[in-house]
Amino acid sequence: MRKTAFRSGIAIAAALLGTAGLAPLGAHAQAWPTQAITIVVPFPAGGTSDNLARGLGQKLGERFGQPVIIENKPGAGTMIGTEQVARAKPDGYTVGVVANSFTINPSLHDNLRYDSRKDFVPVSYLAYTPHMLVAHPDAPAKTLGDLVAYAKQHPGALSFASFGTGTSPHLAIEMLKAQAGIDVVHVPYKGQAPALNDLLGGHVPYMFANVPDVLPHVKSGKLVAVALANDQRIDSAKDVATFKELGFGDFASNSWFGLVAPAGTPDPVAGKLAEALQDALGQADIKARLAEQGFVPVGTTPAQFKEYLDSEFKKAESLVKASGATAN
Repeated sequence: MRKTAFRSGIAIAAALLGTAGLAPLGAHAQAWPTQAITIVVPFPAGGTSDNLARGLGQKLGERFGQPVIIENKPGAGTMIGTEQVARAKPDGYTVGVVANSFTINPSLHDNLRYDSRKDFVPVSYLAYTPHMLVAHPDAPAKTLGDLVAYAKQHPGALSFASFGTGTSPHLAIEMLKAQAGIDVVHVPYKGQAPALNDLLGGHVPYMFANVPDVLPHVKSGKLVAVALANDQRIDSAKDVATFKELGFGDFASNSWFGLVAPAGTPDPVAGKLAEALQDALGQADIKARLAEQGFVPVGTTPAQFKEYLDSEFKKAESLVKASGATAN
């Protein structure tokens, strides 16, 4: 009888200890957030992802009643800001914006200081903007058909700028070369700003770029829209035909943006944040603002974003290998 009572006491004590261990986690998740949230953006202020983060940050602040701080940490192809998020305390108060480079960098660099697959918790796929192929007004060809014809007649004569080797605009160039059977020159720049400046200056005739970054220049006549790398036209550029319409059925390229947290962040916290982001992205004013800028809002659960990231890792690995790009 005593042995039975003793064993029962051990079982009860163990159960209580287990519950005690879980209690802080549950209490934290239920109470979160009780202080400011920092969103690390691994790009300069004023860019595409920065504008997206600030708009959503305002909505999150209103919903949670806590300040949302946008911290820009550009550099090293987004690796500086992303590493900061990986090293942050996994309590939900430091999260980070990620983009195509998040899934491309593991195939491009052998010396990453973090593991893109293991050091982060996916939170939500936020939005994407299709890439638009644009040309300087003095470019030798200003329609997709003319460009392909000219490139075939003059192999290696046309040059395309990109934000850098292995970036999504560079991979779009490689896709165009493969699908059209043409030979063009890739001119990598250290970032979007210098590439766009040289395009506007006529130093390079073509570039794949994010719609929000080039649409004002297209509307002003400083650039010519050649084609949109999306499966359908978008409201902010209804008169720009897609590659699909112009005979490239499966040609799609975009810049996508999501939110991640440090590995170890409680699932309930990530879920709560994802739910708030989904709600924000569904609000009429945010949807209208993003559509005007050339974004397509998405909003997913953490599980859905993880599935998307897994597919993007595989896609990037294949494209980087095919292109021969390396940053090492």
